[in-house]
Amino acid sequence: MDPPPRPSASLFDVYLRLRPSNTAEHERFLQVEAPSTSNGPTHITVQPPANDPRKRAIEKFAFTRVFEEDAGQLDLFRETGAVQMVEGVLGAKGREGRDALVATLGVTGSGKSHTILGDKAQRGLTQLTLDLLFQHTVLHLAPVDTSAAVFPSLCAADVSEAQLMPAAHFLDNIYDETHGRASRATTPAIVRDSAFHTTAKLPGAFPMPQELVPAKKTTQVFDRLYPSLSKYQIQQPATSPAPALKSPSRFAHLTRSIAKLTSPFQDTSFLSTAQTSRKYVPRLSALPQYPSVDDIELEVDTTCEYAIVVSMYEVYNDKIHDLLTASAGAMKAMQKRRALLYQKTELSPDRKVVAGLRKVVCSDLDEALLVLETGLQERRVAGTGSNATSSRSHGFFCIEVKKRHRASIPGPWSSSTFTIVDLAGSERARTAKTTGTHLAEAGKINGSLMYLGQCMELQSELHRTTTSAIAVPYRNCKLTELLFTNFFAPSTSTVRRQPQKAVMIVTADPGGDFNATGQILRYSALAKNIVAPRVPSTTSTILAGTNAPPSRGGANSAASGRTSPSTSSATTVALHDELATALAAIASLRQDLEITVLELQHERLRRGEAEENWQAAVLHTEEVEAEVREEVWAEMEARLVLEQRRWRAARDAEVEAGEAVLDAKISVLVRGLEEGGEADKENVAVFEDEGERMRKLEDEVGMLKGRLRESEEAGSRSPSKETRSPSKKMRVLKSRRWDGSGMGIEEGW
Repeated sequence: MDPPPRPSASLFDVYLRLRPSNTAEHERFLQVEAPSTSNGPTHITVQPPANDPRKRAIEKFAFTRVFEEDAGQLDLFRETGAVQMVEGVLGAKGREGRDALVATLGVTGSGKSHTILGDKAQRGLTQLTLDLLFQHTVLHLAPVDTSAAVFPSLCAADVSEAQLMPAAHFLDNIYDETHGRASRATTPAIVRDSAFHTTAKLPGAFPMPQELVPAKKTTQVFDRLYPSLSKYQIQQPATSPAPALKSPSRFAHLTRSIAKLTSPFQDTSFLSTAQTSRKYVPRLSALPQYPSVDDIELEVDTTCEYAIVVSMYEVYNDKIHDLLTASAGAMKAMQKRRALLYQKTELSPDRKVVAGLRKVVCSDLDEALLVLETGLQERRVAGTGSNATSSRSHGFFCIEVKKRHRASIPGPWSSSTFTIVDLAGSERARTAKTTGTHLAEAGKINGSLMYLGQCMELQSELHRTTTSAIAVPYRNCKLTELLFTNFFAPSTSTVRRQPQKAVMIVTADPGGDFNATGQILRYSALAKNIVAPRVPSTTSTILAGTNAPPSRGGANSAASGRTSPSTSSATTVALHDELATALAAIASLRQDLEITVLELQHERLRRGEAEENWQAAVLHTEEVEAEVREEVWAEMEARLVLEQRRWRAARDAEVEAGEAVLDAKISVLVRGLEEGGEADKENVAVFEDEGERMRKLEDEVGMLKGRLRESEEAGSRSPSKETRSPSKKMRVLKSRRWDGSGMGIEEGW
């Protein structure tokens, strides 16, 4: 098997950018040498200050290109190869894209954030890259908002276990939590002209070409909300019908955005120092629109469709935190600051990725800029004695370009990433006047930058020497691991990928801190040379003198007039013995030092492997815990289902038993009713016979009564019985003192 190819001369193309400084206050110690070719200067000379007590030497450093103070943002974007890297990320026709990396390195306050993010008057490399990408891919973007199959396919193709969401949904979640949803856009009003948002020319500020200064004019809000949308629209013929509107969700999002952007101006860019818990939509009209990249042409594969996914994270205190988990709620504060892992995943077994990020699928430049501003609001920024807006973390802005072949049955998505890194600047506590938390942050920043410098120096030394025993300790911190991992393809990788293209932009202030700037230049330059050597040391002087003992002995003898052969020979032998002993000790120490260095490298590798094993063990423990939880949950669910079945069976049996008892009772009742009906019929017949007999008896009684009355009437008419019968009665009545008046008794007596 052929050995793996050796790395290039340098992992980074290193460019140097000088910041304009006020030379009246500080002495300039950095000089740019005249260029030998028409490509521009490539060498600088660093001269120590005149009052330097250490008498340090004059040093000369070489870079790929040196940009002097008058270089603008567009010059840097064109000359550093950023345009070619954007074209490489998009990929040639029929080929996958190539990863790219742009990073800035320098002392705090040297202009790193200005180079990457720009200011209120000029755009940085990030905004220029986004503008160039969307200009040339707008006609080939996959319809994420209108197609129901595109977004699920993007989620399935992601290998980093990320949380993908469309930009409209993401922005609504971030900015609609504390604001009511407007039903319609308000009437456009007159706003301040763009000149109000530009900054005044200050000493030490980066230059801005006069032709890029916007003209002073008064416009309406709606005309300035999306000033660059017209150049992204498809040109329609004059006779063609009007293009259809966007999807309702997208149109509603733009309507709400317009309604909110007409509210009073709120400065939410990265230059703001005041932090607030309320989320305001950044005003797109207030963002810089210059310089323009309309004249830059790129080759795009027209047979493919693209999707642009944006993510942001920071390395703060050697931990990775997502910058797009912004939320106004205090309950989500712990979740927002949860550290992420840089690890291999199930879908990416041969390459480490930042797992668990929130990624946003952007459909146009305005959405990408809003996502960028949202992430910048969450980044750690604080004021120090050296810089009013000092970055306290290393910021990573990732533009992931998804690409697949356009057909009736689309092919799989391929991915390439353009990573833009804004490194925090090294600082001294004495100059920055930091204490407490800011001092701890500065220690972590300086430590990570020190590891970065060691990795860059060792990689350059590895290329210059023939030995391959030097190990680059890029696993010592999260920053170097994120920057250097993609340069080395693992031997077990089954996917052939092109090596990452990287550019390092070193920013320096020619009149700033000499010590800090010199340290940055030493481990970032492609080559360095000491022009004026140091004063020879005492040891080298002694060793040089012992190499010529005859001349020294002869001179001393002639001067003193003494000639003692025995004395001179004994002294020479003693000196030679002492010198041999010293040289042997030095050789032994050098051998011990080399062994110690090798052991140290071996121990560092073992430590890195142990840390990886520990992280793998932690992940395995979490996976086992998740599996156990799932098993327990499944067993509990099975038992619960079994108990539910038992309860339902018992209930059904009880219901059936009750129904059987009820049916028996009903049958008994029916039979009783049937038997009772026949008895009632018999009783009715008997009752009817007795009634007839009663009527006969009553008739007979009536007849007897009639006969009795007739006999009584006949007896009352007899004279013999007329005087006797009433007398008996009157005797009875008289004894009770009744006079018998009115009853006819007196007449009878």
